[in-house]
Amino acid sequence: MTQDTGRPVSLRQIAPDLLLIEVAGRRVLTQAECPHRKGRLRYGYLNGRTLRITCPLHHSTFDLLTGQQVAGPPCGSLRVTLLPEDAASPRSAAEAAAYAEAVLPEAGAP
Repeated sequence: MTQDTGRPVSLRQIAPDLLLIEVAGRRVLTQAECPHRKGRLRYGYLNGRTLRITCPLHHSTFDLLTGQQVAGPPCGSLRVTLLPEDAASPRSAAEAAAYAEAVLPEAGAP
């Protein structure tokens, strides 16, 4: 993953299908694969100034606050959930899977 920001940025894969992104004082849970061709977003480009992530395969770009696609081949939105400031970060795959079930119901679906 590359990044463009003057602020601390963290991107962790906390489950096979779930990423935790921490940037600009915000924490975002999102699906780990691009909806276009399943590119692994953890290897993408994270822009901390615009709060966008770009898939490394075909350069689909998504707004991390809304999930809306803003560039690249048509593929639809990215599933994102903004975590409240006081929420604890999931630390294990089991905890992340339980959290994903609650906030991103499609994340665990085949």
